Amino acid sequence: MSRHDGGPQRGSTMLPHLAWRVEAMIAGIAARRPPATGAIEQALRKVPRHWFVPSLGLVLDDDGGAVPIDRDIDPPAWWDAVYSDRPIATPLGAGAAASYTCVTPSPSSVVDLLELLDLRPGHRVLEIGTGTGWITALLCRLAGESGRVTSVEDNPEVAEVACRNLIAAGVRPYLIAGDSTLGCPERGPYDRVLAPHTAPESWTAQAAPEAVIVGGSGEAVRLVVPAGHMDGHLS
Repeated sequence: MSRHDGGPQRGSTMLPHLAWRVEAMIAGIAARRPPATGAIEQALRKVPRHWFVPSLGLVLDDDGGAVPIDRDIDPPAWWDAVYSDRPIATPLGAGAAASYTCVTPSPSSVVDLLELLDLRPGHRVLEIGTGTGWITALLCRLAGESGRVTSVEDNPEVAEVACRNLIAAGVRPYLIAGDSTLGCPERGPYDRVLAPHTAPESWTAQAAPEAVIVGGSGEAVRLVVPAGHMDGHLS
């Protein structure tokens, strides 16, 4: 396993045209679901989505279609896509060997997950699947300086890109490139676990009593670990 820690913080000043795009994205989220709570809304402002979207990508629609975006060829379309409520697949590799297996989720779906997670300052968080690092950075902002975020990514190439993104964003999660099914027991127990699918025994065993686990590749599922939890089983 390779581990990477965060680095220097990116400047906090945001150009006016970027600020209004972020505000438009937040307003668009509120048009699709209940408005994000204050802490999550502020995190969205502090961690702009474009920091985690590369110049090339595919904008995904609900019917399985995909529209390519290229910041160098058509910057306005790229910016519109980045601050839309659409997931964006990003390429791994280059040229004909490139594959689009890493997806930045839609902003509204990210807010759904974060609301269910109910993350508070000081919490210890385990994230399974770092992806581009956008959600990881949001978790760091929500957990605050007193909290700690551990994120495990199976794909070493994805982990390396996420590491660079997070360094530039100025947040300091603990990143692991390795088998995500193992979690990271040495940094537990965790108050919150965010996973792409239903948590296996290895993750629930690392959760503290009364911890919240949120997972699901489609509709998200929220589980609460029983107060008497000692053996990793959920009731």
